[in-house]
Amino acid sequence: MEKEKLNNIADFTVIKHLPRVKFNLSNNDYCIASAIYTLSHNPDSKFDGWYYGKIETLGKKFNLGRSTSYNCVNKLISSGVVEKNEETNFLKTTKLWWDEFEFIKLVRNK
Repeated sequence: MEKEKLNNIADFTVIKHLPRVKFNLSNNDYCIASAIYTLSHNPDSKFDGWYYGKIETLGKKFNLGRSTSYNCVNKLISSGVVEKNEETNFLKTTKLWWDEFEFIKLVRNK
């Protein structure tokens, strides 16, 4: 892989497999959802609470192709863990993501 392309790959994603399996998400789906959660909580964001970049750009962080990235996002929306603003096409994780994937980290890690 080209060195420049490697510099654009995400370093790591912590995957909680219990909720991932519960919601029938692949590792790719999980990585995309986790990135949407993280990027939508950027305190310097122009659009607080939303991921406003391109889906294919997000997918490139995980070396995923355009169609794979869109399929992941569509599956996440269908699963109820991501929502899409139909006017802007911005994305964010839902309360379901928080309750099942994020909050569980806090409770189980005590």
